[in-house]
Amino acid sequence: MPTQHPQRAESRIAVGVDDSASSLSAVRLAAREAALQRRPLRLVHALNWIPDGSAPPDGELRPAAEALVGRATAVAAEVAPRIDTSVEIGEGTLTATLLRESHLAGLIVMGDGDLSHHTCLPMDAPAVQLAARANCTVMLARGEQRCGLGPVVVGVDRSAGGERALEFAFEAASHRHAELVVVRVTDGDSPDADDVTAAQLAEAVGPWQEKHPGVSTRRQVLPGEPAAVMVAQSQSAGLLVVGARGEHPLRGPLGPVAQAVLHHSPCPVVIVRDIPAIV
Repeated sequence: MPTQHPQRAESRIAVGVDDSASSLSAVRLAAREAALQRRPLRLVHALNWIPDGSAPPDGELRPAAEALVGRATAVAAEVAPRIDTSVEIGEGTLTATLLRESHLAGLIVMGDGDLSHHTCLPMDAPAVQLAARANCTVMLARGEQRCGLGPVVVGVDRSAGGERALEFAFEAASHRHAELVVVRVTDGDSPDADDVTAAQLAEAVGPWQEKHPGVSTRRQVLPGEPAAVMVAQSQSAGLLVVGARGEHPLRGPLGPVAQAVLHHSPCPVVIVRDIPAIV
């Protein structure tokens, strides 16, 4: 049976707001998600200034910050006029402010900061830091033209994070009335091993399918290297869901599959954090 997770004290969705090109895409994506899940939306901005004479004081920065979040609030209202929306203007970097917010939010949304334009994934990029360190699941916005088009695709393995990714993906597909594609990657060396893996995948999916009988589901066992396979699957997905660390959680805060899809997926990406919820 699916693992039962306690509910967070707050079920809101938080979105990072700054002056980057991808910020309003994140606001639109977060507003849609809040409407689909019937959750409140929190718009989070940060005043990051150093009192050394190189930047204006807080009093001069705040009007511009309030104007920025005002525009973001208007954009969210255009997308989802009936959701409950609040605003938080913190101090420090936006990454640090969102990390604090992640202890209460059920989901954090942020623009990707054009990660695909980098030759190598910049591990110090705000989106990567958030995906690696947040205390809740993280969704990264991509280009508007891909938002909501195609099935929900989830990569699963035998880890607890894989089960959490499967849980999120079924709920996301149910909210969107979208097809769900569940992918398990194998080395492809043995047909018998693939048959065993297919049976294991069916067993893992079964309880969630019973819980969400209206979700049309396809299971795929695919050979290859997991990161490359999931990036290839993302090309036709409307939303891609993976666990943060895969089957080797002690190797680092983000596994190779999570890093690859953050870097190369053209569709919105969800990094499911396997962290106990707040009660």
